[in-house]
Amino acid sequence: MNTDVTIERLTPSRFEEKAQVHALTWRQTYSGMLPDDFVNKITPEFALAVTRRHDPDLTLLALRDDAIIGFLEYLPESRDGILTPDASEIGALYVLDQAKHQGVGRALIEAALKQIPKPRVALSVFLDNTNAIGFYEHMGIHSTGHITHEDEGTLALEMTNAPEVAESANGPA
Repeated sequence: MNTDVTIERLTPSRFEEKAQVHALTWRQTYSGMLPDDFVNKITPEFALAVTRRHDPDLTLLALRDDAIIGFLEYLPESRDGILTPDASEIGALYVLDQAKHQGVGRALIEAALKQIPKPRVALSVFLDNTNAIGFYEHMGIHSTGHITHEDEGTLALEMTNAPEVAESANGPA
């Protein structure tokens, strides 16, 4: 594991850089997995508009040599459609391909869990994203068995760190 990563909150001075990383990691993650027209919707301009709408205090950046290599966004209260009761939600976690398998995702999750206001967290992950599902399981976040239909006909799986919720859906976690 590479330990030269620092985690900090997003500030307006980094909005454009974060948007560039958002658009690039989206393409790196979903090209060949999701329809091209869906993947191509997340341009740097679109990502910048999304970044400006979100509370920067709820976005954590992973930095190496003062450059963003990944980010995590969370919500204090989960959105409608999340079945895990009384949970905060991890809305996004992305790491640049060249920084994967170096502890960056782990560092972001660990930092977020210290800041997220509720002990329970939930997230949705595209069902075809088996790499992310495996990572989350390794981090102690397990399937609830709840599958939703998302944009462009994609399916998403709800996952949670609440063992009793995951156990009720899947047997002992």
